Amino acid sequence: MTEDKLKENIARNMTELRKANGFTQTEIAEKLTYSDKSVSKWERGDGLPDLLVLNKLAELYGVTFNDLVGDKVPEPEKENKLPHLTNRIIIPMMTIGGIFLLASFVFFALRFFGYEASKSALVFLYAVPVSCIPLIVFTCVWFGVAPRFISISALIWSAFVCIIVSLPIESLKLLLISAGIMQFIVILCWIMVARAKARKMNKE
Repeated sequence: MTEDKLKENIARNMTELRKANGFTQTEIAEKLTYSDKSVSKWERGDGLPDLLVLNKLAELYGVTFNDLVGDKVPEPEKENKLPHLTNRIIIPMMTIGGIFLLASFVFFALRFFGYEASKSALVFLYAVPVSCIPLIVFTCVWFGVAPRFISISALIWSAFVCIIVSLPIESLKLLLISAGIMQFIVILCWIMVARAKARKMNKE
């Protein structure tokens, strides 16, 4: 197989597999820790990714290395095929809906046993930070750094609000400072990841 034919095969297969799995070039670039310009170049057939990148792509799409460079566009096995982008929105929404549905059952159970409505309603407030936990997992698996940063920040501050309204805390300022420090650490981590990604792109 000539180099031009190899470029053509890889470009075609990369493009078809990416579209079939509902990814954008930017999302693929982030998963490979390369720039979207590199992914675009490979899909145009203007260059060849190295063996490590090809191996990562094969694992990502659930195909073999030979399938990725072959003449025929490979079809990933159904159990390994990643969810479409639409599912990546629907599944988190269903998860959050399930959490609030469970909160509703807890609310009515507390009311049944004689708890005050105002205190029982706090379960819906507690459901917010609980919902942030699966969101963090989903953003780590399917999305980029920015959504992950938002979901972690939402967890920190929603948990902070839950503590404020639930406990008679005298040292509220100390708690606020603690939440601020946690947020600052998250921001620093986000900056480090962004800088590492930028350095990676500059080396290409």
